[in-house]
Amino acid sequence: MLRIRLAGLSDAGLMTDLRCTFLEEIGQQLEDGFADYLRSWIDDALADGRLHVWLAELDGRIVGCTAVNPYPRMPSAHYPRGVGWHLHNVYVKPVNRKAGIALALLSAVGAAAREQGVDVLSLRTEPQARALYERFGFSTAVDAMSMSLV
Repeated sequence: MLRIRLAGLSDAGLMTDLRCTFLEEIGQQLEDGFADYLRSWIDDALADGRLHVWLAELDGRIVGCTAVNPYPRMPSAHYPRGVGWHLHNVYVKPVNRKAGIALALLSAVGAAAREQGVDVLSLRTEPQARALYERFGFSTAVDAMSMSLV
C-alpha cells in the first residue's frame, strides 16, 4: 500500500541518500563530502522551515520523495498572498516508476500548498519529466529567465 507522508528531522539521512541518487541519475558528478554538506543543509533547512519534504512509502519501504523550498514574493493580482513554493527533486526509484507514485507525491504537495495559501508552485525540470508536470497542471512560463552565478 502506498503512503505519502511529510518527512521529519529523523528522515534527513533518507532524504540525503535520495537527493544524491537523483542528482547522480541526472548526470551530476558529486564531489567528495557533498553528501555530508547536503545532510547538514537538510537538517538546518527542515528545522527552520526552509524545506518541506514528502516521502513515498510502499509496503513500508521509502520509494520516492519530493521537496519544496517556500519563498516570499512581492504580492500582486496574480500572487495576492505573496507566497510561493519551489518544487525540487520529484524522485521515484527506477523499479517503482510508472505506478503513479510521482503523481501521488505531486498531489500531496498540491494539497498542502492549497491548504497553506500558497499562490504558486514553480519548478525546473529535466526534458524527460516535462509531460508528468504538464499532466499535473504545470505550464511553461515563456517569460522566466535565470542566470547562473556558479
